[in-house]
Amino acid sequence: MKHPVHSKYSVMVLVLTIFAFSLLGSPALAVDALTDVKGHWAGEDIALLQARGIVGGYPDGSFRPERGVTRAEFACLLIAALGMEDSAWALEKGSQLFRDVPLNHWANGYIQLAWELGVVSGYKDGNFRPEQVIRRDEISSMLVRALRYIGTGQEERQYMDWENVPTWARDSIRLATLWGLVNGYEDGTFRAGEPVTRAEAAVFINRLMAQRGSSFDFYGKLTSLSSQELVMEIGGASHRMPLEEKAPIFAEGKPLDWSIAGRSMPREGMVVLNKEGKVVFVKLLSQAPVENIFLAWQPTPGEKAEAAPTRNFGLLDYRLEEEPELPRGERKEPWRSLEITREELGATSLQEETRADGSGEIIAIIDSGVDPGHPDLQETTSGEGKILDWVNLTSEGRVELAGSIQAGTSRLNHQGVTYNLGRVASRSGILKYGFLREEEQKVDFNLDGKEDTSFLVVATDSRVKGVYDTVIIDISGDRSLEGVEALQVFGATRQVGSFPGPYDNKFNFVVTEIAAGGGFVVLGYDQTGHGTQVAGVASASGKIKGVAPGSQLLVVKVLDAQGETEWDRLEKGIRYAANHGATVINLSLGYYQDESAGNNTLTRLVEDLSKKGIVFTIAAGNRGPGVGTVSTPGNAKSAISVGAYITPRMWENDYGYEVASPSLWYFSSAGPRQDGLLVPTVVAPGSAVSTWPLATGDGYKLGEGTSIAAPHVAGVAALLLESAGRQGLSVDPEMIKRAITLGARKFPGFSAAEVGYGILDGGEAWRHLRRLEKQVSLRGYTYNRRLGFGEGFYSREILPGQVPFRIANQSSDNQVLFWTSSAEWLKPWFQMTALPRDTWRELPVDYLLPREPGIYTGFLRGDSLGTYGLDVDLMTTIIKPYTLDRDNGFRQEFAENLPAGQYRRYFLKVPSGTAVLQALLSVPGESGSAYRGRVRMHLIRPDGVQKEMTDWAGLAPEGMPGREWANLTVENPEPGTWEVVVYSSAALSTYGRDDSQYRLRVQLAGVEEKPPVQTGSRYLLGALPKKLVPGVPNYLTVSVRDKDNLKPIEGMLTINEQLYQIKNGRVTLAVRPEAEEMVLEIGL
Repeated sequence: MKHPVHSKYSVMVLVLTIFAFSLLGSPALAVDALTDVKGHWAGEDIALLQARGIVGGYPDGSFRPERGVTRAEFACLLIAALGMEDSAWALEKGSQLFRDVPLNHWANGYIQLAWELGVVSGYKDGNFRPEQVIRRDEISSMLVRALRYIGTGQEERQYMDWENVPTWARDSIRLATLWGLVNGYEDGTFRAGEPVTRAEAAVFINRLMAQRGSSFDFYGKLTSLSSQELVMEIGGASHRMPLEEKAPIFAEGKPLDWSIAGRSMPREGMVVLNKEGKVVFVKLLSQAPVENIFLAWQPTPGEKAEAAPTRNFGLLDYRLEEEPELPRGERKEPWRSLEITREELGATSLQEETRADGSGEIIAIIDSGVDPGHPDLQETTSGEGKILDWVNLTSEGRVELAGSIQAGTSRLNHQGVTYNLGRVASRSGILKYGFLREEEQKVDFNLDGKEDTSFLVVATDSRVKGVYDTVIIDISGDRSLEGVEALQVFGATRQVGSFPGPYDNKFNFVVTEIAAGGGFVVLGYDQTGHGTQVAGVASASGKIKGVAPGSQLLVVKVLDAQGETEWDRLEKGIRYAANHGATVINLSLGYYQDESAGNNTLTRLVEDLSKKGIVFTIAAGNRGPGVGTVSTPGNAKSAISVGAYITPRMWENDYGYEVASPSLWYFSSAGPRQDGLLVPTVVAPGSAVSTWPLATGDGYKLGEGTSIAAPHVAGVAALLLESAGRQGLSVDPEMIKRAITLGARKFPGFSAAEVGYGILDGGEAWRHLRRLEKQVSLRGYTYNRRLGFGEGFYSREILPGQVPFRIANQSSDNQVLFWTSSAEWLKPWFQMTALPRDTWRELPVDYLLPREPGIYTGFLRGDSLGTYGLDVDLMTTIIKPYTLDRDNGFRQEFAENLPAGQYRRYFLKVPSGTAVLQALLSVPGESGSAYRGRVRMHLIRPDGVQKEMTDWAGLAPEGMPGREWANLTVENPEPGTWEVVVYSSAALSTYGRDDSQYRLRVQLAGVEEKPPVQTGSRYLLGALPKKLVPGVPNYLTVSVRDKDNLKPIEGMLTINEQLYQIKNGRVTLAVRPEAEEMVLEIGL
């Protein structure tokens, strides 16, 4: 009789100790000790599964092959065959899924995992019926689902009793038969309702594993076989393998003694190894299969490009590279610019709904200082002082007071110059003095165009003897202190001093420190104007209004005149702001060469202070448009990292350009973080007319950069905090950030790696904030080739094949997450996962990328039904480049149109050994003169650092000649994925156009094509021969063992330039072969 192939299999046969009822205290029995298996038709299948540790015998030495298999037992067999036992174990302490499978049920974790995978299902009454013997139709369905509907075979068959097969099972039985997983009886029937025996189940599971190519570990030619070892030729090399005592040896379905088998050498065969690296099963083949799966080591990839020179933290300012004579917003009504940006980011609607203006909130501007005398930075909307404190942590503005003179002396003679001291009282009778020298400070304080003036500075102890607390400065430079206002530290008096200029302008400053002993005094001022602009965007209240005009400012100067600072100084500034009441800290500065991927002392400080209730808004940086260029600490996980965008209204008001749609500013640094985490968080207006030091101009100036975008978000954060406080809502920085991400508007045409969650919308953020609660403590992470692991997946060199995420539940409660994906090409295996407390789960993912090259970003989103909003958001960013190889002549060409103010990315893979990389950008002309656009090109290295930017090609301002093309040439380019960004000028409307036509050509020259170097490896690789049908999806399994001890490897490797996880020494991958043979190139 021909035995059917649909079976149910008792968990009592499983070797795993969790099956206590069948194996309690009993070791697994060798096959030759199983009293009822010798000579059984399924003996080889049972022995093979036992060798793999999937089944075992009963304590009495029997296997009971004709016993029925329960639904619970077969679910366990399937999970073991798929190599997912660890996920099942993680579910042992989880929640109850089915009414009749309690938490203490021996198979609870396996049943739940099989259900999550969609392999098994329950009944309508909420039961699973775990002890019910499984039927042939049920097992067919489970097998097909376990293969995820991928399989090959030609076993087409019509069963005589097809009308008796339930409708729901027909497709599964047809596929299971086609793929050789099951078969019918000799009378032509299938008998769908028949129970499945343990022996049948063993056969079915082995057929399932054969479809996956995982029945055995290695195939090769056995050249010798003894009782202790065998020698197998794999891939042309001989390998000695220790033989486990009494390891079964089968040939043609029958067991053989090693002595008999050894006499038949050499012979083709397949072997199974255990975790200790010993052979536990040998199958000798009577006929050698056709070898059609070939493994080859890939050469080591090229070295990473050198990092750019190390620099200090710097201000994030950027000026638009367009014609300076074109209209600028500051030449119109300066108030209009910020009015527009407030409307664009939803701050206006938020204020109208909540009546909040930031009152009661303190925004720390840690920057280059702020002009303390600017009229728009004097008071809040309620009349309170705008600037609460002003501290200077740089060495600038420090004046040494080395001289002493008796108080009451009216004249001071110093180096032949006489100064009138007037009447300066002193408790000690001693005045301290020194000179503020422009040449030393490199500052033109009196605004006369030179840096050659010195100003007398006198300190006195006006209250307590010996404690100096007051400073008088000869601000007019007339060598007289008569009538000059005495100044004290700003934090105590809010006093502001001013050096008068020649054109009704003035240089404003404050006193930030007076040494108690009178040895020095420190002045605070904003020489660069950067901090003043930032402060105005966030909080101005005067002619122009910032986003939160009712808020107060805490000014911390950390940037020097060059716009740079030191790591320790910035850390000190952040701590100062946190300790002095800041509720929002804005950092419009950053450091670009962060090899830690956001794991450094500053980001950790941001994380710690966020937990203490401080919201951080941090500029993403201005190293765009390259991918992966966000600065630190803007890449801190808890911070709101801000990129820069611009709208048509902003273009028209501030520049006079007609631009059709919003765009990301080309300078805005793009994410993701190097470990794959989403940065920036959102984008906000990256240009605006804001306050400017009164030393120059009329006190208003157009600024551009993510430095301008960040304070827009700081202002919105202040509005949200005040609004929540008014309504008695208890919110924290994490909730503010979540509300902002949930309320962000989508930005069509841009990926999340570029714009985060999208465009900030304050009104929508408030609507979400009102409903948010504290988030469940969940964390997701995955493999990162450079860092080991990351909080998202990011790759620009290798495409993912099988890279799972791990989800950790760090809370004290069990959680259940429902999974969705934001991208069609990103498919989680589970629709739902249970997450027991204090444990982690693995989330396998399919990556089905489109054929077209480009940047692909998607989210795996986990949502708990008991909470508002998403609980887990795992980002994947993959760059799929164009190839440059012999087939295309090492050249790619593109002819496209690009609207004004927009840009387009091209990623190109440059092989090692390339002598020259050349990029040529051209704009066609009309009648030989008028060009059809105006574009430029940015060339970006594989590490995200811009190599160079061209001048404009195409149209040019009146009186200047246009040029047809612009090109860039790089000698000996680093191997890897380069990026070319083409930007279409926002000023096209001034030339009568709204788009640019262009042609881009990228060409390599002098490519030295070296054959792959077979360097060998410490790993032993194997793949079983398997019939491949071109175009038909199939599975292959690669075994990966340590060459020395043959133990299984855990980790990651690449197969055909795709990344795969090695688990228990195996990688099973789905392929779509193009021929009947397949080469797998393996790399590390």
